[in-house]
Amino acid sequence: MKMYLPLVTLLFFYFTHNGVAQESVEPLRLLSSRDSLLLRVDSGKKYVLHPVKPKQTLFSIARFYNLSLEELIENNTNLRDEPTLKTGTQLSIPTPNKAIRRYKGTGFKSADFSSIYYVVQPGDNLYQICKRYFDMPVDSIAKRNRLKDNNIKPGQRLHVGWMGTEGIHADWRPTIAGTALVTLKERFLNDQQEHHVIEGQGVCFWQKNSKEKGDLYALHRDAAIGTIISVTNPMSNRTVYAKVIARVPDGYERNVEVILSPEAARKIGALDPKFFVKVKYFKK
Repeated sequence: MKMYLPLVTLLFFYFTHNGVAQESVEPLRLLSSRDSLLLRVDSGKKYVLHPVKPKQTLFSIARFYNLSLEELIENNTNLRDEPTLKTGTQLSIPTPNKAIRRYKGTGFKSADFSSIYYVVQPGDNLYQICKRYFDMPVDSIAKRNRLKDNNIKPGQRLHVGWMGTEGIHADWRPTIAGTALVTLKERFLNDQQEHHVIEGQGVCFWQKNSKEKGDLYALHRDAAIGTIISVTNPMSNRTVYAKVIARVPDGYERNVEVILSPEAARKIGALDPKFFVKVKYFKK
């Protein structure tokens, strides 16, 4: 039986029958030594395919791999149109080289690692895979996969390494200068010159108890995905600009106009989990 998890869980909540939210219990590790991860290489960048399991959410998956929710959705654009997580779905996860352990080495414990397999693509050859993609001797890959010769074929899986079951550490990812608030504002003002601005108002929902920091994103019913939305809290007279990454999922009352990330909500002085806001957005 297939299990579907609503996108509402990306904010770390489940709804009870009475409509009261309660915090879900997330597993500490999303991978085990029994899991195998497929890996692809696109334009020199590596991506593992994470198999979604029951009770896993976008929030927990993003946290496990040290991605922002925006980055996770940017790499899995189907999530924008289908706001559900289906058990067994494979999510594309950008993976730094440091997260791939190529050799067992001293102190290796198989219980702490999941195997990584590269899927051979048309036009691949063993030398290219070993040297260009993984900087490993051909003999090492050939011996590990019990290859009789250097001939490989599309679709063949080659065991190239392991990933720790604790996920990807933050310091393994390259740091990029943070997106300043003024940058989002400038993008909004630039779009305002070229597209019609739609104004609305209603309830804003956010996860008040979340300790998530840094990301300025929003979920909206009608705004074009990828555009910037302006959200104003009349009580504090403060405005925040956030990137629209998905739709407000089913399960919310119709008066919920927008869902904000915790960081965005705090920037406009939000005090309650639900509060009144005015919004400006684009439908490109």
